[in-house]
Amino acid sequence: MSTVYVVRYNLPYESTEMVSVYSTLRGAMNRLEMLDLSNSFDEDETFTIECQEVISEEESLTRLNRIRDHYAKKNND
Repeated sequence: MSTVYVVRYNLPYESTEMVSVYSTLRGAMNRLEMLDLSNSFDEDETFTIECQEVISEEESLTRLNRIRDHYAKKNND
């Protein structure tokens, strides 16, 4: 599994959210620096950086099967 950095940018006057994904924290920070250099970050705008895990299909299936087993045992008790 690997890690990615999700950047969410919300504008106060729109109901939309812009999302970008970066492979490194530095890449996400570069996005912030671009806003700073262009002086385009305004009051009430929200910029959030989240660290997220990238999960393969194989890993997601493993996790799903664990949950299935858990509830199958729980329902049999």
